[in-house]
Amino acid sequence: MEEIKRSISEELVESYMNYSMSVIIGRAIPDVRDGLKPVQRRILFSMNELNLKNSGPTKKSARIVGEVMGKYHPHGDMAIYDALVRMAQDFTMRYPLVHGQGNFGSIDRDPPAASRYTEAKLSKIAEEMLEDIEENTVDMVPNFDETLKEPVVLPSKIPQLLLNGASGIAVGMATSIPPHNIGEVADLISKFIDNPEMTDDEVASLLKGPDFPTGGIVMDSEAIRNIYRTGRGSIVIRSRTSIEDHKNRSRIIVTEIPYGVSKASLIEQIAEYAKNSKENIISDIRDESDKEGLRIVIEIARNADANIVLNRLLKHTALETHFAVQMLVIDHGKPKLMNLKQIIKAFIDHRYEVIKRRSEYEFEKFSKRAHIVEGLIKASRAIGTVVDIVKNSRDLESAIDSLTKILEVSREQAEAIMDMKLQRLTTLEHAKLDEEYKNLIESMGRLHALLGSDRMIMEEIKKDMEYIKSKYGDARRSEISQSTENINIEDLIPDDEIVVTITHNGYVSATKLESYKMQSRGGKGNISIRTREDDYVEHTFVTTKLSYTGFITNLGKFYFIKNYNFQENEKGSKGKLILNYFNLSPNEKVKSVISIGHTLDPSKDMWIATKSGKIKRISLSEFSFKSNGVLAIKLEDGDEVVDSALTDTNEKNIIALSTLKGFVNAFKDEDVRKMGRMAMGIRGIRLHEGDEVVSMIVLKADEADKVQLLTITEKGLGKRSPFSDYPIHKRGSQGVRNLRLTAKNGLVVSTAKVVEDDEIIAVTANGKAIRFKVSDLSVTSRNTQGFRCVDLDPEDKVVAFTPLRGIDS
Repeated sequence: MEEIKRSISEELVESYMNYSMSVIIGRAIPDVRDGLKPVQRRILFSMNELNLKNSGPTKKSARIVGEVMGKYHPHGDMAIYDALVRMAQDFTMRYPLVHGQGNFGSIDRDPPAASRYTEAKLSKIAEEMLEDIEENTVDMVPNFDETLKEPVVLPSKIPQLLLNGASGIAVGMATSIPPHNIGEVADLISKFIDNPEMTDDEVASLLKGPDFPTGGIVMDSEAIRNIYRTGRGSIVIRSRTSIEDHKNRSRIIVTEIPYGVSKASLIEQIAEYAKNSKENIISDIRDESDKEGLRIVIEIARNADANIVLNRLLKHTALETHFAVQMLVIDHGKPKLMNLKQIIKAFIDHRYEVIKRRSEYEFEKFSKRAHIVEGLIKASRAIGTVVDIVKNSRDLESAIDSLTKILEVSREQAEAIMDMKLQRLTTLEHAKLDEEYKNLIESMGRLHALLGSDRMIMEEIKKDMEYIKSKYGDARRSEISQSTENINIEDLIPDDEIVVTITHNGYVSATKLESYKMQSRGGKGNISIRTREDDYVEHTFVTTKLSYTGFITNLGKFYFIKNYNFQENEKGSKGKLILNYFNLSPNEKVKSVISIGHTLDPSKDMWIATKSGKIKRISLSEFSFKSNGVLAIKLEDGDEVVDSALTDTNEKNIIALSTLKGFVNAFKDEDVRKMGRMAMGIRGIRLHEGDEVVSMIVLKADEADKVQLLTITEKGLGKRSPFSDYPIHKRGSQGVRNLRLTAKNGLVVSTAKVVEDDEIIAVTANGKAIRFKVSDLSVTSRNTQGFRCVDLDPEDKVVAFTPLRGIDS
């Protein structure tokens, strides 16, 4: 044996490429002509050889699988049986090619019974694919052991590739072709034959779209047009649903689901989504499917909106899916991505070749028969001579020789004369021979004309299309929607005004604004949220359902939520813990809440203050609405956010930072430039050793003479001073003393902007909440000790306070 030297890399590349092409051509990708993969073609051919016609009895699937595996497909029996099963499933194939008897699986993904228990035969439409296969219409090649012949492709009168689609994964490539309606495809083929110069766009516009066996609604007809033009893309399939009122509740009825979706898995998905939902939206889900068809009933909770629930389910479950289209086929032995026009043309070319070869075969067969009949007619007209020749001949061979010479017939005619029965000598039989000869000549003339005219062959293809449409045409199952809209829950939500209330301990409540009655001056106000003794309302603002609320945490992350996601409560209810809306880390706490509005307004700036004295100004437009939070400031180790606020870029504002040891530094907003999201901020106040920032005050420049700063210490002393007492310094300075610290008053808890009519709630370490009026505290100069405003028990201290303003004051 000659030694071949080559590099291992070259050998591996060549071997892998050979293997890849073997998988692509020999297993996974269908042929563009008959739309079948090799295993499917071999199954149908073997069933035809077993004479398993649709009009006859079925045969055990195991027998069919054994026939296929032993003669044509030397692979595992399960691979063959799986392909057989899929061709029999009416929820997988738009037009099943196999008629199955027994358990062939279900739309719930229940497995089929073993092949020894099921039986099968060809479906009627599959017989159309095998018609004329004995008439030399397709090439036959040796099977794997070269003992038998198998077809390279089936004659296929039907455009199987488009009717049932295809799916398969090969090495480095995949195919996924959706099924279509047989009547629509037949009409398109006929129109293309009449006008073969149609453009890709014109062909694409003539086919409505896919028609899936499980029905459903196919969205965006323009996307479908684009797929037909290019051969690839994505189709959105939506379940067919309706909403019914039942016993004072709503329920969603699902009657059709997307192609390829398991009904049982879909029900599990919906149940799991309802279980994990932060709101009670679904009370029950049932499968009421029967012989009449599919029916899933989703009972909606009493306070939930069925339209919103449906849209959420469409978005988060397989009630709506995407079908990726990749029209990859085998064309002349090579994989090729084709568009709709190319697939149609390839099928027409295939049928042209089949009809031409069938006509040639029939012409030759009729020609031979006409030659024989011509000899029989000669013999019947000279029957006496024939009898004498036969009677006087020594043997058969001499009789044939005499006939050829005396009657001037060919050897084939002479042999046919010798085989002729005596009954053919009657006058009636002689007339029959004349009639047969006449018919043969007419058929030969028709076939000769057909073979000489491409137009006539094309008309034959059109007749085939009319035939299959009339015999197998049915109503479309999938609806084609013109809509291009994605699921948008917000389209169903009115942008009503609501009151959002957030407590110190993190409970959030959303209440309709109309729940609050208009009151005259001096009224006691409305309770917007019911709190525990150790809790109090820290933030209350009027907004709308479709607006955003922002939450800034001590770790510098900015969380966003659309307000309609807040559980809507009756006025006075407790609300829901904020941790139900965000996945905060164990050491992460919300430090500030901001009402943002409908958009991230670029004219709004967010200010962030950190414990170490850093200040940061950032435009709201730097952020994006992400549910898992956005980093608003990069923090050094040990630092954390203490406060934040929103300002208008076009207004002049004053920023003041208050510290633990009683200092305040006020400066103009123009001293701080805008920064990017990843910036760490700049120094806002120079801190003394051991000091830290506890709060940030933001006020408009024109209100500096109208407000006061309220400072409360941990030991319950409070001091109210006019803001005008605080000189404006440069950013980064030490500021001025805000309060004289002594052992009596302790460290500063916080400083806030207040006006005369505000009320204050202060919370202590032991969980007590004390409420008092700002007016109860006298206005004093900046550098004073203050007065007692909170009576504390021994060992207790103030930990936080907030002014009460707005709707709940």
